[in-house]
Amino acid sequence: MKVTIAQIGENRLKRVLVDDKENSPEKLCEVLSSDIKNVCDCYMDEPRVEITADITDDGIEFNAHILAKRVKSIGVLSV
Repeated sequence: MKVTIAQIGENRLKRVLVDDKENSPEKLCEVLSSDIKNVCDCYMDEPRVEITADITDDGIEFNAHILAKRVKSIGVLSV
């Protein structure tokens, strides 16, 4: 069975969220920001990604702010 990029990402996210519980939310924000920026690079020009974590009564809330110059064309064949 071929492993897809989505499965790799899901497995990595599980490892980060479950296995690395001792890491601080700030470290996790850095890892998530890096991963999300890599994905954004495929679809956007010059993306800037900022992930923040807020500890609440219910758990940890992660917020993503993404700013890009423009979104690249999707599904267009070059001639």
